[in-house]
Amino acid sequence: MKKLLVATALSMLSLPALAADMAPAYKAPPVAPLAVYNWTGFYIGGHVGGGWADLTATSVAPGTASFPVGTAFTTNNLSGVFGGVQGGFNWQFAGSWVLGAEAQFSWSDLSGTATTVSVPFPTVSSTVTARVKDFTLATARLGYAWNNWLFYAKGGGAWGQGNSNGVVNTAAGLFETTSSNTTRTGWVAGAGLEWGFAPNWSAKLEYDHIDFGSQNITVTGTVNGPATYRSSERIDLVEGGVNYRFNFFGQ
Repeated sequence: MKKLLVATALSMLSLPALAADMAPAYKAPPVAPLAVYNWTGFYIGGHVGGGWADLTATSVAPGTASFPVGTAFTTNNLSGVFGGVQGGFNWQFAGSWVLGAEAQFSWSDLSGTATTVSVPFPTVSSTVTARVKDFTLATARLGYAWNNWLFYAKGGGAWGQGNSNGVVNTAAGLFETTSSNTTRTGWVAGAGLEWGFAPNWSAKLEYDHIDFGSQNITVTGTVNGPATYRSSERIDLVEGGVNYRFNFFGQ
């Protein structure tokens, strides 16, 4: 009996060691750290979007008989699409802050038509179709990055070109045609969100407001000759785009 008890005790003591020897040798691999996206670098890209604009005009000296000095023409509400290219440089610093500069050029088809009736001669009206042909933006950008997501604000200078064509009608029919070409200078402010979906690629969604202020423009008429108007233009834009960042800095 004593020998049986001793043998039983010894076998029980050996079970933990045997279990340890039988434990699987497999160990789970360590979890790889999440990659940190870096926004530093030069980039180029393209964009498309839609916009709307308000174009106003007031007759200034010398005016015309039908539209004398002080005549406020009906606001022309323009809308349409645009698209173009952009390029710039980002520098990520102090962890998550991103400072950059960007240039953008866009071809535009924002257009609209408005009709103004003469106050002195209610049977006379002017119908003008205006168009924004293109615009250029040169801006600084400041953003904050959450890894591969970047929220940014931008601001700088804006330059645009446009034209208009019009007709002046009377009760008897067509009186004259008019035309103008304009170059405008102003400022732009905007904000956007950019998503780095690959090491060198990102997609963006952006809103911009352009204010070209007021300036005198010359409109040429086939009957009355040139006339001068005080005109202002403001444009709002929503665009989406894609950028490719060059890996010059080994990021």
